[in-house]
Amino acid sequence: MSFSSLREKDFFDRHEELTGLFKRALQADLGPAQSIVLSGPRGMGKTELLKQLFGLLFWTQDRTAPFFHTVNPALISASAFSRDYLTGFICQRLAFQKKEQALLDHDGMTLDGLRALAEDHDAAWAKELIERYVRSSADPVDALRVALAAPRRSTLATGMAVAVLLDDFHWINSLRLDGVPDRQAVAFFAEPLACGKTHYVIAGNAAELMEMPLMSGLERMQVRPLGLAGTQSRVQSLLCAMEAEGGMPHLLLRRLGGNPLYLGRVVARAGVKSKPDEKDFWNAYIHEVMDGVLVFFWSSVLKAAFPDLRLRRTALAICYKIVHAAEPPSCRQIASSFSLSDVQAGDIAHLLYLAGFIRGEYGVFRATDDLVLRDIIDCLYLKEIPARSPRDLEQELRDTLLPQKEQTARFDLTLPMTREAELVAAQCLEQIGKNLRLDQDAVGQLQIALIEACINAMEHSRGAERKVYISIAVDETQLEVSVESTGQEFILQETGEPYGDRDSHPANRGWGLKLIKRFTDQVKFEKTTSGTKIVLLKKIEASSDIRREDAPNRE
Repeated sequence: MSFSSLREKDFFDRHEELTGLFKRALQADLGPAQSIVLSGPRGMGKTELLKQLFGLLFWTQDRTAPFFHTVNPALISASAFSRDYLTGFICQRLAFQKKEQALLDHDGMTLDGLRALAEDHDAAWAKELIERYVRSSADPVDALRVALAAPRRSTLATGMAVAVLLDDFHWINSLRLDGVPDRQAVAFFAEPLACGKTHYVIAGNAAELMEMPLMSGLERMQVRPLGLAGTQSRVQSLLCAMEAEGGMPHLLLRRLGGNPLYLGRVVARAGVKSKPDEKDFWNAYIHEVMDGVLVFFWSSVLKAAFPDLRLRRTALAICYKIVHAAEPPSCRQIASSFSLSDVQAGDIAHLLYLAGFIRGEYGVFRATDDLVLRDIIDCLYLKEIPARSPRDLEQELRDTLLPQKEQTARFDLTLPMTREAELVAAQCLEQIGKNLRLDQDAVGQLQIALIEACINAMEHSRGAERKVYISIAVDETQLEVSVESTGQEFILQETGEPYGDRDSHPANRGWGLKLIKRFTDQVKFEKTTSGTKIVLLKKIEASSDIRREDAPNRE
């Protein structure tokens, strides 16, 4: 078991909660301790908080032994769960005695290996627990009871209190007894939770935990989003760990909502560059909600809630409707819109609520406050139902999310990959320059760079569309031209530039890139969801006297 994904000095905005949990765990040896449930949206850092608590208890005191266990959906039969639970507890409990960190990793340990470990540590209580478990193993329910009682029995035998830290506890609803998931299996924890000198801290999907009758009597601690200072510190810490530097745009910080999971993913993608700028962070975010880890995470949650593909598509459509509804719809309105019975609509909406995609409120359903999740719902729906192309979807996200400069004129052009199509793009740029009264020397230089960029895109594209997409944006200070092609990516991650064409003659290799750089003020190469984009930037000034390049200067 890894202690934590974060160093203690990088654990921001949670020290008050951590200190409170630590003090409560230490009080377990004084008698009955009130167990607690950590509540909060997905990605808010509940798991990290438990790991930090485990590390603090393990290294800094000797009154309460910590036991950390994650309910693994892959080990959800009663027999597999009980063996994993018992093995994990004994290994961690023995590790705590002499601070033996190596014992925390118990993967693959057999019962015979566990016996040998108990012998080596002269732990009679552990040997007795193992033998009791072996005698009960013929009956999975009896074996489960023995495993769950292990922390209490060790306390009775040694006098050492135990703090049991349970993560992803909502998966206990899927525990299989006699081969069938039994949502009442959580009741097996009733007796352990009621015992003195064992203190439980439980985390998992908040909505599912709230529906467990056993959890209703426990105190709750809300794990809230990181504050602005904590968010900025977390970003800088993550960038520093990647040997990068920069600052995330304020609007993007607000959109991520202080969610540690979201922050970590966006920084991890943007921090590939040593000095990511504002656009790099927005690009990273757009990739994450379109085809990155974040959309994969929420897709997995949706699939777990709706294993059937047809039902999952219906649920996604309902979720999209709720997100974009002017007024929150009722169950009856949802049923009418999707030709469902009230019961079917209610069941789907309830599962969406449990999964965290929507909120329930006084008979109606509302969108979550999580803006990232809303963007992901939009992306999933538009890809799955109307089958929107990745390029159109990416452009829609950019138009919606990226802050637009005032007084910006924008022109979009799609070129077929045909002979001399790049000249059409150059002529369009020339006409735009004339219409907006731009400096013709600057426009002429950018035309040369644009032609080379188009040729480059056509040579390297391997996409089925056989098109090049050009966007021209003009503001008061600069011309920005992007050339995007689909298909095989050709950017070297180390330099951020395209590699040379191996099939071309060595003497000609790289001349196009040299010309592009010579006639622009800045060149950027960006990965898109479907290929590569070259962005050309040229500083410009408005011209009060439009003059053709071959016209004489009459001044």
